[in-house]
Amino acid sequence: MRTVFHVSTVDQLSYVDAKVTNLLADDAVDVRAVVVVVDSPAVVDAAAEGDGRERVEAILAAGDGETAGDSGAETAFRVCSNALRGATATLTDLPARVEAASSGVGELTRLQGGGWAYIRP
Repeated sequence: MRTVFHVSTVDQLSYVDAKVTNLLADDAVDVRAVVVVVDSPAVVDAAAEGDGRERVEAILAAGDGETAGDSGAETAFRVCSNALRGATATLTDLPARVEAASSGVGELTRLQGGGWAYIRP
């Protein structure tokens, strides 16, 4: 199974890492990949520093086999390029491995069209 989390608020960013970790640790679900898609300039800015940055790094680390019960699932964190243009932070201000999507809605549509489960925390 592949799952995409749609994050539009700073509040959602504050707990999406726990949701990802819980999903990956659930032995009853065979998760192969998790992507978090962000489509808000405020969330992009929050993800660039402090607690938000740590949460993004935790999501990315969850897929490297060191956490979440060695699930082996891939994890990714993608930000909408339109949100990036409205944010103070740039892509280089965000943790390594954060990717820019051409648009948040386009990325969500593409993933859902490919059979990804959609979760809005």
